[in-house]
Amino acid sequence: MKQSTFDPRSKLIFAIVATVLLMTFSHWIALALSLGILIIIVLFLHLVRPWLKFLENLGFACLTFFIIAWLAFDLITGIVSGLRLLTIGTAFFLFFQTTPPNRLSNGLLKMGLPYPFAFVLSASMQFVPVLIRRARNIRDAQRARGIPIEGALGTLLHLPALAGPLLIQAFKFADELAEAMEARGFGISGRSFRYELRFRWIDWVAVAISFTALTIVLSIQFF
Repeated sequence: MKQSTFDPRSKLIFAIVATVLLMTFSHWIALALSLGILIIIVLFLHLVRPWLKFLENLGFACLTFFIIAWLAFDLITGIVSGLRLLTIGTAFFLFFQTTPPNRLSNGLLKMGLPYPFAFVLSASMQFVPVLIRRARNIRDAQRARGIPIEGALGTLLHLPALAGPLLIQAFKFADELAEAMEARGFGISGRSFRYELRFRWIDWVAVAISFTALTIVLSIQFF
């Protein structure tokens, strides 16, 4: 995971503002230019390979949005819908790829959110990939036993062979996590962090640029 020099709070504000701006763009050229800028950032941060893996999952949703909007309205609306989902997904991909879970949790607490909420969010960032890897291991093990878990139809027909072991491992994993949290005093007051986050001048500049761009675009769009 790449770490940037920005505070997680300024990056979160930037991602939210970018989402609002992308939602206001109604022309495919503006969305294509936005996607091009995001791809340049991906290349600059050397995140091409993770982004391509991310597209394997997001691509189906973008294609679905495109087809539904095309059939319901027209081709241009379909292109705009697909590009909008792709750009918003890429923006949050950059945010999560450059923000470690512990720093995000710390930043959310600094913003006044309760610790259980911040913990659930940061824990999901850490442990969901672990469960995905375990699901892949289970799938490979069942294939080695001659169970053809391949494609959508194969997954549906042999769903118990995949879901059963995964649920058992997930419950064991949750039980181990609960014991570890209890042993470390989860929920006690006076929690501290190893690294204290501080807004620096570069974070204030990023926030100022974000809100300035938002104000200008909304003014052009609605006035």
